[in-house]
Amino acid sequence: MDLQTTTEIQLIYPAFVMHKHWEMPEGFNDRLHALAAEDAEANRIQDAGDGRNVGDQTNHLGHLRHNFLMDRRDPVIAVLAQMVAAAVREYLQIAYGYDHKGEIAMMSDTFWQRRSKREHIGINAHTHIQTDIVCTYYPRVVLDTDCPQTSLHRGAVRFYDPANVGKRLWPCNNPGTYVGGWYAVEPKTGSMLVFEGHVPHDSTYFEGEERMCIPVLCALELPNSHCKAGLAEILAHQAQGDTDGL
Repeated sequence: MDLQTTTEIQLIYPAFVMHKHWEMPEGFNDRLHALAAEDAEANRIQDAGDGRNVGDQTNHLGHLRHNFLMDRRDPVIAVLAQMVAAAVREYLQIAYGYDHKGEIAMMSDTFWQRRSKREHIGINAHTHIQTDIVCTYYPRVVLDTDCPQTSLHRGAVRFYDPANVGKRLWPCNNPGTYVGGWYAVEPKTGSMLVFEGHVPHDSTYFEGEERMCIPVLCALELPNSHCKAGLAEILAHQAQGDTDGL
C-alpha cells in the first residue's frame, strides 16, 4: 500500500537516574564516614514514644528525624552540601535543560550498614514522595574481594518504573530509552546517585563488611512553588484585617 501518513512519538513521564562519581582528595571520604558513623549511632531510636521516630526499634533502618548537614559543623560537610547542589543543578540541566538559579533546601539522614551487626541486607523499597530530588552519596563501600559480579550480591540500588508497567516482552533497540522493569546501579566509594523523590527504589543485600550511604533530600525553591502556611500563621495574619468570620 502507498498511503500518505504522519507519525509522532513522544516519550512521556520520564524518570531519570544520574550516577555521578567524585574523585575526592585523600582523607575526605574517611572524615565524612567518621562523622556520618557518629551521626548514625547518635540518632538510633531509643524511645518508642519519641515523636521524631522514623520506623521503629525492630529495624536497624529506624532513626530519629534530624538533619546531618546542620547538626555537625565540619568543612567536609560544607563540601558535601556544595557537591549536592552542583549535582542537582547538573541533573536539572541534563534531564530537562533547566538552569536552576534558585536556592536548594537540603536535609540528610545517615545509614551505616555493617555485616558485624547483621545489617548488610540492603534497604526495602520506598519513595520520598514529598522530596523534589534525592542525592545519595557513598563515602565508603567495602565489598569482599570474592564478591560475585552480580547486582544481587553487591548492594545495587534498583529503581522501579513509577507507572509499574513492568517488563515489556519485545526487545528495545532504542539507545536513548530504558524500558526494563527495574534499573540497577552498583554504588562504589565516591558514588552519588541523583533521582527524583517519587521514583520507587531499594537496594540489595551486599557481601561486604560495611556500607555508608548519606541520602540528601532536596527541595527546589522556585517562583511558582506552593505558598503554604499553617493555620496559626493564617489566623494571625487575618486577624490584622476585618473581624468578620464564622
